[in-house]
Order: sequence, then C-alpha cells, then structure tokens
Amino acid sequence: MQNTVFRHVLLVCKARHERAWELGCEILQWLRAQGHTAVMIEAGHEDSAYAVELDFVVVLGGDGTMLGVARRMVGRSVPLFGINFGRVGFLTDAQPEHWEERLVACLKGELAVRTCLALSWKLTRGGSLQAGGSAVNDVVLSRGSLSRLVCVNITVDGQRMGLLRSDGIILSTPVGSSGYSVSAGGPLLYSGMNAVAFTPICPFLNTISPMVFPGKTVFSMRIEAGSTDCYITVDGQEGQRLEIGDLVEVTGLPAAVRFMGDEISFFERLRTRGFVLERASGAGAEKA
Repeated sequence: MQNTVFRHVLLVCKARHERAWELGCEILQWLRAQGHTAVMIEAGHEDSAYAVELDFVVVLGGDGTMLGVARRMVGRSVPLFGINFGRVGFLTDAQPEHWEERLVACLKGELAVRTCLALSWKLTRGGSLQAGGSAVNDVVLSRGSLSRLVCVNITVDGQRMGLLRSDGIILSTPVGSSGYSVSAGGPLLYSGMNAVAFTPICPFLNTISPMVFPGKTVFSMRIEAGSTDCYITVDGQEGQRLEIGDLVEVTGLPAAVRFMGDEISFFERLRTRGFVLERASGAGAEKA
C-alpha cells in the first residue's frame, strides 16, 4: 500500500511507558515498509522535534499525551490519530490491539477529521510580554494552596464585565468542556462548535454565572489587589504564578486542531467514555 497524502509521519509515545514504546517501534517499521517516511520520539521533547515536514501524527498515549502533542500542532493543519494507553481516552480513537486496522483506515482516508477550536493566550506584566502560547482544553486562572479569593477584573471584547472574586476562572474549548469546566458547573459544549465556555470557580455570592461566548471573543483579565497566590494553568500541564497587575488575554483560534477518528455521534462518544449514564428501563441499574 502506497500513500502520498500522509507520506511524512511522526509517532509520539507516552513518556516512560514501555508498552507504548514497544508498539511504537512495531508501527514505525510497518509504516516504513509501506513507503512512508516515519520517525518516532518520546513525548516531552522540545518543540524543535516537531518542526519538521509532517502530514500525519500518531500518538501512543492517553489524553494528556494527546493534549501535549496537539498544542504543538495548533495551526499546522496536521491531523492527529490517538492509540489509547491512558484511562479515559476521550481524544484517542484506537485501542492498542486494533492499531493496524485503524491505521490502515486512516491512511486510506476512510476516517473522519474533526477540526476543533483552540485557545491563544498571553501574559503581560508591566507592559512587557512574559509568556504566551496555545491551549487545546482550557486556560485556568486559580488560587494557590490557601483558601483565599482571586480578584480579577474582566473585560470581554473591550466591554467591562466586572470584578470577579472567586476561586478562579476557566476558559474552555468545546474539546475541554467535558473536563474541569463541566465539573465546576460549566456548560458541556457540542463538538465542533466555534465557542468558548466561561466558567467561574465558586464565585463569591454567585456574582457571575457560567456563559458561552463566540470563538473569537477576546477575554482580558487583570489580577487585582486582594489576590494572593494566583496561578495560570494551560491544559493542566503548563503554568506559572501570577502577580498583582498582571494581564492575561485569551481568545479562540477556530479550526486550529485536527483529530482523526470514527465519525460517531457526539453523544455516543460521551456514552462510551462514561460522561453520560443511561438507566436501564425497569432495572434500576445505570450503565455507560
């Protein structure tokens, strides 16, 4: 089988996971035998490892590994295909024992490609850019170990929303809305929506409710006096401490990430991953 559409393939294996690495080696040889140019790295490599010509990325790991790779692929129009070595596997499509049949279907173009919104964020301190990047799941502003409120002055597309005193704020993509955001009382966004979920975490006196905004909305959040031990966290994987006066700006990047897999319904995906429970009629028992 010769495929020219996905000629350059990158395999990324979950860090320090022996079974994922062993299967990766097997897939690497298989791809090369099919005429593909394929290389393999362990997750956690520097961004330069991804700065090569790519048509397709195969990720052997769980949702965390998928998120780390997806952030590096934002805006590159390179589809990602996941083989699950994690627990939930919401972003992955195949189980290890079925890798070959699923990969053949990918390379033949038989699987669907989902284009998903990502987030762009930047941190400015004293007028100087301190940090920035992309997020696939969410950007979170939150308090540290002490049970004290974070005070954030929020502006949305240049219009002042107000001062929010809370444990934090979650800005989530549709992909990430089934994670921290929904657990904090935020909305579950339909897959493929060009939208961002805004979810306050335990807001003082419930001053601001969770909301859904258009994908290109610009959120400007300034840390105000009264905040102690405040942090920004990206996809639950990257983060740093914030200071009073820091400005965090977040906006959506439509169709920035591409995932490849079965074209199953949104609700079927939620059911098979345990996010929706059905009660069997007359049995009184719940099932996934």
